[in-house]
Amino acid sequence: MTFADFISRRSLLILLATLPLFSLSALEAGEDDSKQKTIFMRSGWQAVNIGDIGHTPGTLRYLEEYLPDVKVNLWLHRTTDEVTAMLKQRFPKVNIVQGKMNARGKANNPEMQKAFDESDLFLYNSGMHFNQFWPPPIYIIEACTATDKPLVLYGQSFDGFAPEDEAKMSELLSRAAAIYTRDVESFYYLRKIGVTSPSLSFGPDGCFGIDVRDDKKANAWLKAHDLKPKEFITVTLRSNTPKLKATKGTVMNPTQPTKEDIAQNELWTKKLRAVITDWVRTTKKKVLLAPEVDKEIIHAQKMILDQLPEDVKPYVVNRDPFWNVDEAASVYAQAIAVVSMEPHSCIIALSMGTPVMHLASARHGLKRWMFRDIGLSEWLFDIDNEPASQITRALLKIDAKPALSQSKVDRAMHTVNTRSKEMMGEIKEILDQQ
Repeated sequence: MTFADFISRRSLLILLATLPLFSLSALEAGEDDSKQKTIFMRSGWQAVNIGDIGHTPGTLRYLEEYLPDVKVNLWLHRTTDEVTAMLKQRFPKVNIVQGKMNARGKANNPEMQKAFDESDLFLYNSGMHFNQFWPPPIYIIEACTATDKPLVLYGQSFDGFAPEDEAKMSELLSRAAAIYTRDVESFYYLRKIGVTSPSLSFGPDGCFGIDVRDDKKANAWLKAHDLKPKEFITVTLRSNTPKLKATKGTVMNPTQPTKEDIAQNELWTKKLRAVITDWVRTTKKKVLLAPEVDKEIIHAQKMILDQLPEDVKPYVVNRDPFWNVDEAASVYAQAIAVVSMEPHSCIIALSMGTPVMHLASARHGLKRWMFRDIGLSEWLFDIDNEPASQITRALLKIDAKPALSQSKVDRAMHTVNTRSKEMMGEIKEILDQQ
């Protein structure tokens, strides 16, 4: 054998020896590429409530930030062209579907079926849908069971089940791979009824992650109504009064107010009027009546603005028409403080760096404790029992000590974001097991 033959044969052997390794590496790389993890997220409960709109971009932002390689199929319950356009602009990689599904995991259209089938995990976004006050969506649990798909309940409140249903609901909820309760009271309740989900812990509402804004639209509206940055507060009403012009599929909350409901309306609005009056007369700064739900625009006008003292009325503006959550976020970012009977205006404001005061009623459920559980007990008030003067005192303190107030906002949001990052890490662990 000549030296040239030896070199050629040796080269061929080396090439043949490396080919299997090369092929295996390429195959493995191809397999990795084809195994991108996918989450199917259920969200978007109403489009007439900026809180229900805000859950979606908030949780999507956390997913984008902490699970950047994960694909998201978003199942929107309700939306509008404006809301959908906002989501597509902010999250262009997210695949949005709509439709219905049964307890076997069968959707009513091919696009949604494909999105569900290809997903490795079902994430049911923040809310309070599992309780005794309306039928809980147990078909979601059953669909995930039938298709062997892990289920995560993200940032939920559990306001209790009827005693005769607790054992059944405990068994169903225990099938979830993870349950994150947005208030600690819900966590203790689930423990009490025997829920044994592999991961059961406190986890903030997804809306805290919101970062969508529409500064252009917000600034134009504020300028038109002579509301200057950091020279006004916002006040949000939640009344026991139905929407005057009902639309199909809209929760009326309540549909037929009782005498007790009407009396409670007067109690609440009397306190709000007192706070607004004291604020205006003390500071000479303005107030924006800011709706979280569209139905409250007319009620804020009639029950608050129209009944204010004449010297106070010129300082108060009622937001009309209704707005999308991105414009609301831009307005809240420019307020001195957001004073709200609804929790999600407070959440959106905190996410924008603005101090808040949540004026809660026990009838509105356990979600009121969200603010205590992130370290803001001093800004949580029982509007049924605490006097207006106490609310005003805290509000004036926020105005007088902006640096101190800002530090409290920053501390609370650090708690929220740290825990949200941990939750995303746990979700990744669940995905990696699929």
